[in-house]
Amino acid sequence: MMAAVIRGPGRISIEDVPRPNPRAGEAVVKVQACGVCGTDVHILAGEFPAPYPCIPGHEAVGIIDEVGSGVNGLKAGDAVAIDPAVTCNSCYFCLQNKQNHCENWNAIGGSMPGAYAEFVAVPASNLYPNSLPDPVTGVLVEPLACVLYGHERARMSIGESVLIFGAGPVGLLHLQVARRAGASVVDVVDLNPARLELARTLGARNVTANGESAVEELRSREPRGYDLVIDATGSPRALKTALALVKNSGKLLMFGVCAQGDRLVISPYDIYRRDLTILGSFSIRRTFLAALRMIDGGQLEMSPLVGERLPLADLPRALEMVARGQSDRKLAIVP
Repeated sequence: MMAAVIRGPGRISIEDVPRPNPRAGEAVVKVQACGVCGTDVHILAGEFPAPYPCIPGHEAVGIIDEVGSGVNGLKAGDAVAIDPAVTCNSCYFCLQNKQNHCENWNAIGGSMPGAYAEFVAVPASNLYPNSLPDPVTGVLVEPLACVLYGHERARMSIGESVLIFGAGPVGLLHLQVARRAGASVVDVVDLNPARLELARTLGARNVTANGESAVEELRSREPRGYDLVIDATGSPRALKTALALVKNSGKLLMFGVCAQGDRLVISPYDIYRRDLTILGSFSIRRTFLAALRMIDGGQLEMSPLVGERLPLADLPRALEMVARGQSDRKLAIVP
């Protein structure tokens, strides 16, 4: 089968590799589509702890091609979405239902071969049957699962005001979830006019180009700040601005992934005096099924978030586009 193989930092090629065979408790899935994620860019750059050589790709849907022994409830021909988080369910954190901090954590497309390939072997417990009318929208299930976990962390109340930095696919998922969860207003900040127009189409009250006048413009709309500010950029500069726009007793959700070496200067007194809550949100925690059901049930607008559908051979170009911020929407590799 053909697969994308990263053999070291900056070294990616499309190669003919052996097709996986299912072990006990596994199924082999014929990949229909796999989303291109910033994590894949970090793996290629050597900034993510994935073993080389590796086959990346973790936002995937497909059709079961073969099942191994001991697999019940799934069969060849079933359409499935793939939860990439493989946890032990027996360590200290798993036993507290905090599987995203599993001490034996693995990931399809990270520490395990992923879905930038024609076929991928997956533990059957990580496969979720679906009836998506357009399978390619399934590449957004895993990102939405992450977003839902972030909102579980933030515990937004009905009627609160929300500000989102970043109008890429993840920011637009946050926008839609916040609106469905009962936000009174959702405003969005981004540098890209096309992304901002899409945010407006999907229900943002106001959109703002992130610049020197952004804070003044946003404060004119919400003089006291916002109850919940979500950063979906991973930019320290955006985080600094975001923190300044949190209402007293409000929350900042740090959702975007900053580089490990990034630093942000924060006044401890300001956090104390303004009674602020700063939250992180890592990966997913039993939110994959909820995300799939929301998409399967047509609760969110998914099609506008999916951009180009590219063959596997175009993955290196797609990763470069994501790294440079040249794609307004989610890119999907269709092997």
